[in-house]
Amino acid sequence: MEQVMPHHVQWIKEKCLTFQPEQNKLTLANGQQIEYDILVVAAGLQQNFGAVAGLPETMGKNGVASIYSFDYSPSVWANITHLQKGKAIFTNPATAVNCGGAPQKICYLAEAAWRERGVRNNIDIEFCTATPGIFACPEYRVALEKVMQSKNITPSVKTNLVEVDGERKIATFEREGELVTKEFDFLHVTPPMSAPDFIRNSPLANAAGFVDVDKETCQHNKFSNVFSLGDCSSLPTSKTYSAISSQAPVVTYNVQALMAGKEPTSVYDGYTACPVLVGDSKLMLAEFNGYTMEAIPTFKPLDQTKPNVLFYWLKRYIFEHVYWHSMPLGRWYGKYMWFEPPVKHKVAEVPKPSTFKASPPSETAALKASVPISGVGEASQGASTAADSLKPELFGVSTPNLPGDVSLSGNMDVAIIEQLAPRYKGWLYLNPAENKHFHRKAIEAAGCKVEVAPIPNPAGGQPATAEHAEAVLAAMERLPRPLMIQCTSGNRAGAALLLAQAKALGHNRASASLLAEDLDLKFFTKCSECGPIKDWVLDQLPANNEEAQQTPAAKKGAVIEQLFDPQGSSTFSYLIGCSDSQEAVLIDPVLGMESRDLSLAEELGFKVKYVVNTHCHADHITSGGAIKKQLPEVKTMISEASGAAADVKLKDGDTIEFGKYALQAVATPGHTDGCMCFVLRGPDAPKAVFTGDTLLIRGCGRTDFQQGDASRLYDVVHQKIFTLPEDTKIYPGHDYKGRNVSTVAEEKKFNPRLTQNKEGFIKTMQDLKLPYPKMMDEAVPANLVCGV
Repeated sequence: MEQVMPHHVQWIKEKCLTFQPEQNKLTLANGQQIEYDILVVAAGLQQNFGAVAGLPETMGKNGVASIYSFDYSPSVWANITHLQKGKAIFTNPATAVNCGGAPQKICYLAEAAWRERGVRNNIDIEFCTATPGIFACPEYRVALEKVMQSKNITPSVKTNLVEVDGERKIATFEREGELVTKEFDFLHVTPPMSAPDFIRNSPLANAAGFVDVDKETCQHNKFSNVFSLGDCSSLPTSKTYSAISSQAPVVTYNVQALMAGKEPTSVYDGYTACPVLVGDSKLMLAEFNGYTMEAIPTFKPLDQTKPNVLFYWLKRYIFEHVYWHSMPLGRWYGKYMWFEPPVKHKVAEVPKPSTFKASPPSETAALKASVPISGVGEASQGASTAADSLKPELFGVSTPNLPGDVSLSGNMDVAIIEQLAPRYKGWLYLNPAENKHFHRKAIEAAGCKVEVAPIPNPAGGQPATAEHAEAVLAAMERLPRPLMIQCTSGNRAGAALLLAQAKALGHNRASASLLAEDLDLKFFTKCSECGPIKDWVLDQLPANNEEAQQTPAAKKGAVIEQLFDPQGSSTFSYLIGCSDSQEAVLIDPVLGMESRDLSLAEELGFKVKYVVNTHCHADHITSGGAIKKQLPEVKTMISEASGAAADVKLKDGDTIEFGKYALQAVATPGHTDGCMCFVLRGPDAPKAVFTGDTLLIRGCGRTDFQQGDASRLYDVVHQKIFTLPEDTKIYPGHDYKGRNVSTVAEEKKFNPRLTQNKEGFIKTMQDLKLPYPKMMDEAVPANLVCGV
């Protein structure tokens, strides 16, 4: 959700408990009440597995599964794969469901899988639906009945699942008032569904439990400042992605009309569509009016009642892209695709209803009301509909989730800019100012501060230079946020963003490359012609940690030097100093590298006060003991829980002071019992945490030895590190791919292990099967006595 949430929308991460529409309020699960001027409800459906007797107790076992649950969906394919013979039943309830064709899709996909494995003739397939027919629209129903007949699937209509006995593998159905039992070997259940309880039990609901709205305007029939769309609404059409994409513009227009004191008259016509996968890489694209049940195909002259490969590829690749990149931006209009649909507007004023505040809602109120205006309102009237100007790759805007307040775009029609510009405070243009696609007046008319900092287009033959980089970075520093960066295709805009992020975070080339991949910046990951611009960004960054070191004269305030062991352990050591007191701390030094470390400290004018180990290492021997022999005044430190010898045994919350700065010890057991991270504190100190092996760049320490515990590691990272400010730099204990630094925000969003839920993380750690550390038998005993 975070990745697609518009940056200008306030996201309240709490469940809704109920509504008080008479007071224009809603109540959250934590008791907080939110006031609104306009409310849009789009909460989807809830799955009611408990509405079928015995079903919750047997889900995920006894051959019973469902694609409609995150918990149980993995068992669906396992059951399909393992079934060799017997009876397979697929159900469809009497209630509305998410996409009316989905219960059939899984049936057809399973049939294709069994046929491919050569066991199809051993399996009897039955599709049991509580509805009078297998599909709502008659024209497509007849076509799908032929599909079932060709695949030897038995349809049973008016047959509603009411009870499951998993241990006996018996399903009980109600059919026209009588109970019928059927034995099964595999039972796929589409559960009964409804609007969520917080809607069903609220004043917004109709008798059926859905938000009670006018079927044309999507406006509530009682509370005029409430709208609803999608599955939770009472709109009497199939609840599909296509229906929602046609309803969203209508709600947007009508919300804007109400805010302007006008009558909401935009109309939803009932359009819906269901792409029905039938197996064999074929798909039937069923488009119809959910109100009249008339087929309304848009891909004429193709016969859409016949499954074909073209529609399958459309579903697999185009619709997925649309879902993630067009729908969240309000730029997909159902059957009109990327083209803004025609909408009628009336000018008649209407009295303000008592439930709507007399004054137009402010921008803040619109945010509170959770109505992210999608930019298809009156400002867009008269926009060009030329195909070239409306191609999504030309006017599409991406907002990478780091930093989250910078958007990237290519050329855009002036009408599109008129819609988008009010969302931004700054606008950076990377082509020459005289470019015909630069609509400066329209941008400035929206109140944006505009700067031009051209980066040469690689196709033009002129290379970008360090001077261009300096100009772009300076402009980005001056311009307010939210910020739009625009060029011809969006590639150089992505390059500017990556350069600014990498510079701000201290990334070397390897770390910047990783960030570009995680952010899916297309100039870096997908553009074969963008090599020169990619090289330009990387040329502005240090190739390695040695290049990243500053000269002694440049050191002020808190100094952080990252040192790397190239001899096999790939360990990072850190020299952290106070330029005022000239005292320093050395974290995780490696035996054999002490001369380098102490020489650097001397060169910078620092006196090493403490040597600190994040834990008792298994892959190298600490040089703490060797340093102490040279400098007896140095104090060695390690966690008390580690059991290792040291001058100072640290506990959670202890501070290590050096000059005006300090390192705060944070106990983080999980990799080992004695693991600690250290947070840099002090006036003007940069936000930094030294994580040892607890948290690595896109990884973490192993948990299969030295009292390792994956569950504890997951908890401490989420509770103690991920709760630090998101721009806190993470300095890890190791990296094996040349990267140097990350941030809390990066790891929270992109760490493939720790972005899983706890159960998934534990399984991942159990499945690593890592080899026994080569130096463990030598390193651990030595580190227990401080390396000597």
